[in-house]
Parts: sequence; C-alpha cells; structure tokens
Amino acid sequence: MGKKWLITGGAGFIGANLVTKLLSIGDEVTVVDDLSRGGSETNLKVLRNLGLNTYYQKSIVDFNALRKIAEEIEEIDHIVHLAGQVSLLASIENPRLDFEINAVGTFNILEIMREYWPNSRLAYSSTNKVYGDLAHVKIRETDKRYEPMSDVRSFDTTTPLDFHGGYGVSKGCADQYVCDYSRIYGLSTVVLRQSAICGKLQHPKVDQGWASFLVRETLAQRMIYLNGVGKQVRDLLDVEDLVSLFISIMNKDHIPRTAYNVGGGIDRSLSLLEFMDSLRERNLRPSFETGSLRPSDQMYYVSDIKRVMSDFNWSPRYGIDEIIDRLIAEERSVLN
Repeated sequence: MGKKWLITGGAGFIGANLVTKLLSIGDEVTVVDDLSRGGSETNLKVLRNLGLNTYYQKSIVDFNALRKIAEEIEEIDHIVHLAGQVSLLASIENPRLDFEINAVGTFNILEIMREYWPNSRLAYSSTNKVYGDLAHVKIRETDKRYEPMSDVRSFDTTTPLDFHGGYGVSKGCADQYVCDYSRIYGLSTVVLRQSAICGKLQHPKVDQGWASFLVRETLAQRMIYLNGVGKQVRDLLDVEDLVSLFISIMNKDHIPRTAYNVGGGIDRSLSLLEFMDSLRERNLRPSFETGSLRPSDQMYYVSDIKRVMSDFNWSPRYGIDEIIDRLIAEERSVLN
C-alpha cells in the first residue's frame, strides 16, 4: 500500500514536481495551496490531469482551516512543508505578510502535526539565507566571480545562523521552530536549507529562480538587469534531484540530524557571469546590464552536501551541463 502524503505549497514549483513523482509511484497525496504564487494554477491543472484528487485551496496562515482539513484526513505518513513567501524583495516591501506566511504558517503546520499526526514525519524547505550575508567570509574578486580567500569552498550546518532581512528572519524563525519541535515534542522533523533549485514548472521571476529566469529572458531576447555585477556564486540543484532526496528522507528509518544544507555542491557551482558564458557556448546571446546589489546578498554561497549525501545514500544525478541543457529545453517548451 502506498504512503499518504500532505504537501503544503503542492502546486508551487518544488511541490508540483514532488506531487508528480508521488502520483507516478502510486502514493496518496493531499495538496494544500492557496494559489497565490504565479503559475500555481497552471501547475494544479497539470497535477489534476495526472490524477490528483485531494486538494484544498487554503492558506497555511488560517489555522482553523488547517484544523478542518486535519479532521477530514484520518492518517498522514509524511508531510513536506513547501508553502511560503519566497522573495527577499517582497519581504522588505511587506514584512508582516512575509512573517505571517513563513513564521506563523509554519508554526500552524507544526501544531497540526503535533495534535493530529504526531507519528508522521515532516520535512521543511528552508533556505541558505538563514546564514545571513556571510560578511565574516573574506572574499576576493576575479574576472568572473567572487571567491573565498580561505580554503573554505562550501558551507555546512556549523555555519553560524545570522538572520538578515524579512525573508531571512521569517524563514530562520520557521527553521528553528521545526528543529525545536523535534527536541521538545519528539516529533520526527528535518530542515533542508536549500540553495538554488531549478527545473520544470518553476515560473521564474526576476528575484526568484534566477537560473530559469536568465534562460527565459535570453531566449525571449529581453534585456536582463542584474543585481550587482554578476560575480555572485551559487550551487545549482535540479528539482528532480531534490524530489529524490525528499523521498529518501521519508524512507529512512531514523533521521540522524535535524538540519542539512542541500544544493548542488562544489561541482555544480558557478557565478552569474559564468552561467551567461555557458549560454553563449550553446549559441545563445544573453544581454544584460549590471546594477546595485540586493540587501544582505551573499557574494559566495555553496552548500556542503557531504552529510546529506552520506546520511540518506543520496547524490545529485544531474551535472551542471545537464542542468543548463534541461533548463534551456524547459524554457523553450514554455515559450513555444
């Protein structure tokens, strides 16, 4: 018999990819999503065509609505909490809404789990932004990228937490609540502090899903306006690899740690300028202008993924060239 999953934000980018996989293996999925994110209605149609039956258009901020949902569902094996406000710039413009969705919404999900499904397991989609701007890391500038001056080339979860900006603070608050509900109430929870995830069904925007956004704007022959000069470095992870990690986590008898850094790691890291070069190597012609940095932006962030790889017998399937090729194919299909 298949497992029973609750996916918040299940019509969003990561959620839709996860639900697609779960439906394909015969598991039972309940999706909670308020459809506030652009592209989520399109993703929901895709999921319904694939056989999704149980869907609630509700906000995780509405605790009474969540309780009514819980009372209708007898049992849940796994919860993947993906619903959230995902934009740093939007969090600065409307910090109250950002806090209500990310912090209060996550608290609501934890309370529902504690009251109704204490024997289930919860995975929370956090962010590398919980580490702040990493200003303590001394950076040198090369022609194409920023690099640490020390031997440190990736960051693990021993990196000090340092919440910056509305988004970083609200996600960090939620991150710590998820960890604490494991310690205090004995719930089975795990936090994934994710770097740059990309792939199908993303519907990128200028400040969300940068790799997909750069590809889409390049294919559409539109001018790209960068935050900074394009030397910031991130590690990319294909969403299908993240989906396989979620499933591996839920299949594990015991979760050794409460938090993991998750991304593509060193082998899948590059700067925005290097990403543009990769597009040119594929006969595309990105056009861009530089600009001012976003508040609290990290000049260099690459996930140390050794622990998550060893603890869950997981490794990313797609290399950086495959990731870029898949992004181009996906965005071409969307534009056409």
